[in-house]
Amino acid sequence: MLPAHVESKLLRAHLESKLLPSLTSSDERIFEQATGTPLAALLEEVRQLPAKSLEALIFDTGKALTKHPLNRRGLAVFRSLLARRHVDRVRRERWGAHALHDAWMRHGLLTTRLRNFRPGASNFSLTAEEVELLGLASGLDAPLSSRPLAEERVWVTPAAQHVFRDSDAQYRMHIDQLMPTWKIFIFLEPVTLERGPFHYVRGSHAASLRKLRWLFERTNVSSDKRAECSPRHVARSQWCSSSPECLRRVFRAQQHDLKRHGFHATEPLTVDAGTLVLADTSGFHSRGLGPAGQRRTLMGAVQTLDRPQSSLSIFQIPRRPLLADGLEGRLRPNPQSLAHRCPQRGLYS
Repeated sequence: MLPAHVESKLLRAHLESKLLPSLTSSDERIFEQATGTPLAALLEEVRQLPAKSLEALIFDTGKALTKHPLNRRGLAVFRSLLARRHVDRVRRERWGAHALHDAWMRHGLLTTRLRNFRPGASNFSLTAEEVELLGLASGLDAPLSSRPLAEERVWVTPAAQHVFRDSDAQYRMHIDQLMPTWKIFIFLEPVTLERGPFHYVRGSHAASLRKLRWLFERTNVSSDKRAECSPRHVARSQWCSSSPECLRRVFRAQQHDLKRHGFHATEPLTVDAGTLVLADTSGFHSRGLGPAGQRRTLMGAVQTLDRPQSSLSIFQIPRRPLLADGLEGRLRPNPQSLAHRCPQRGLYS
């Protein structure tokens, strides 16, 4: 373990030389419009943070809401913006020449028919071009393991059945976390409106002014370490999921909220059998409603050399502390420095 003063120096150098250069001049404008705080003023406060606090913010994955007084001035929004700009810059450097780079950046969503898919097959492999899409989405050369994509093997097997139930919180429009994250869905049967398609709001992953305003509304109260660990900005009872009627009411309210902030309408992804859907789930998404009790075996489980026996129907490209890119292996965060994080099951619209 490095001496404390060396760790502090390393963290601050990482912030100044590797992360902050990813920000643009327009980011200063939209950050202040979204939060009411000049970005330069917040940065001065961030620079004054103790090393333990800075370590917690840099090594956090964004899945949990970190309680901190600076959230009132937009710290959570800043972390989201900084991670987005850093990942986008890395993706542009590594994958900028890819034919689908601009479409991914614009929408945060890609769909493709899988070349090796055959109905009823017990398994099939992804082609090299299809595996490349995982690198494009994440911006990483080795998104699935320590192996580069050229050495990775990815195949698909049928997943366990899904049973629709009215109390499923996934019906509610939400984001998975503050920072970029990516999920893979592979549909083995046709998905119609009646079979609960995946819903997504195109472009809602981007660090736009409307997204930063939305985030600030939901995170500026997450500042008191003694406060309830809830990411919701309204009373929990208002987002019920106990019946189809309740879920439809919540859906309508969320659509109104998205429209108020200027986002696109929610899009249900009806797809053919053998379709891969790749989504940045820091954008708004949800599961479509299906009849309670109905079973479906629509999805496949993604298998890799590191997880050849998985039965999970949704593959999340492994969460990494995006802001710690380059520090992993050099620093090991103290668990106590991450102590004031609250479990987050999605921020709800």
